[in-house]
Amino acid sequence: MNVTVCTIVRGRELHLNNLGRSLSASNHPIDRWVVIGMDEEPRFAPERPGLPIETVNMACPADRIPLAEARNAAAAHAASGSDLLVFLDVDCLAGPDMITAFDRAMTVDRRLWMGNVGYLPKGTTPSLDEPFNFDSLDGLAKQHPLLPKLSAGQTLTDAAHHRFWSLCFAIHRDDFGRVGGFDESYQGYGGEDTDFAFVIRDAGIDFGFVGARALHQHHGVCKPPLNHFDAIVANARRFREKWGVWPMESWLSAFDQMGLIQFDPMHDGLVVHKRPTLSQIENARSTAAAGF
Repeated sequence: MNVTVCTIVRGRELHLNNLGRSLSASNHPIDRWVVIGMDEEPRFAPERPGLPIETVNMACPADRIPLAEARNAAAAHAASGSDLLVFLDVDCLAGPDMITAFDRAMTVDRRLWMGNVGYLPKGTTPSLDEPFNFDSLDGLAKQHPLLPKLSAGQTLTDAAHHRFWSLCFAIHRDDFGRVGGFDESYQGYGGEDTDFAFVIRDAGIDFGFVGARALHQHHGVCKPPLNHFDAIVANARRFREKWGVWPMESWLSAFDQMGLIQFDPMHDGLVVHKRPTLSQIENARSTAAAGF
């Protein structure tokens, strides 16, 4: 299949360039790499990776991260001439056989496929003036406890759609277009990927995991994600209105325990008492791999 890799970015210049280096080492040809800058022009090192790169600067407010809109923009830009869309977050490093694994899985069984991501600890992100060896880095990666551990090319096809994350996934271009992409009424971070998976489910498109290996380059996170408090609350309400269930319950329960909200999923209640302070946000920052 013709392959377009879609990446959205704000900041993370080092991560973006490392991702490009990893894609250049792919054992499967990549027809295009579409990079959407969210209110910025994506910045590459002087020695750009040997890939057909197409960049787009998408205007958007500086106070939020329009994930749904940016992913849709990437897909729209890639729509002509590509059968397989591989969405890869800017924090990722693509394994040399990642695209091959996605392509083989999609050829045998057309569905929404999520890749196999390992998480690198702090201090392992390579600088641009040093070579990196994917296999060596892979040996340092941590397995996320909520994700299946798969060998190269192995598939898990009985996965429930709510387990989908948008970090590293592949979908046929026609299926993405048929469901209309991501729901842009989700403003910023949180819930938009689960919503997408539910839309995929209702369209009769199956979901599964495949051993398409990628690595997540380290960056600090907040646990719970207090830095995205407003978006998570708004998106949770939007999701509940649309689907009749609450998403992100662990985060909402954590906000409740901190006294920021009152969250009562049994009685359909979510009331905001106060927003987190800057001090609370700073105290929630974690340097563990992916915050787990």
